[in-house]
Amino acid sequence: MRPRPGQGDIPLTPWALERMKAERPSQGPNQDFRETTDPSLKYADPNGYPRISMHPMKFKLVQTEDYIYQLWEYNQNWRQITMNKPHLEPALIREAWYGNAVGKWDGETLVVDSIGYIGSTWLDAVAHPHTEDLHIVERIHHTDGETLVFDFTFEDPKAYTKPWSSQLTFKLVRDGVMTENIYTISDELRFRERFLHQAPPIPIRR
Repeated sequence: MRPRPGQGDIPLTPWALERMKAERPSQGPNQDFRETTDPSLKYADPNGYPRISMHPMKFKLVQTEDYIYQLWEYNQNWRQITMNKPHLEPALIREAWYGNAVGKWDGETLVVDSIGYIGSTWLDAVAHPHTEDLHIVERIHHTDGETLVFDFTFEDPKAYTKPWSSQLTFKLVRDGVMTENIYTISDELRFRERFLHQAPPIPIRR
């Protein structure tokens, strides 16, 4: 995850900076695959958002009258965006891996406002953290018939000293075919056994 050009560095709070120093991601400058603390690898947790969209696999946006669904090929993940309704009262919001999202159209731009995230996920694969107070606003729009852009604004006072923005850009794949791709803890343990020569701590489903 990188800030948009001209914004400078990501504005980490001291808490977030110490949290990142303590983490051991499986990629990036502080990578340590053997002893990673990445929750998606260590515990097979869902990737969270927007990290799930950074995998080099396909996704679809499916629109109905009341909802837009974002479906990811990677690990059969999905999220629901409720259209044209406000967020529930805070006491009624159940924290979720991919947040609680409401959306509306602003011309040809889809504006998505999301809160209610489980705080243990990372924003990206290099361990940018967040808390349960994370608030993401997305503006999703086409720049041409082949290109879809997600403009993000992140706000989380415990993790970041001020709101900051980033962007993801995707190109259209016309065949629309997505295959089943489910990654389990057994897959992870088999990988570690084969390539890292680690004895599995629990029996592996063969």
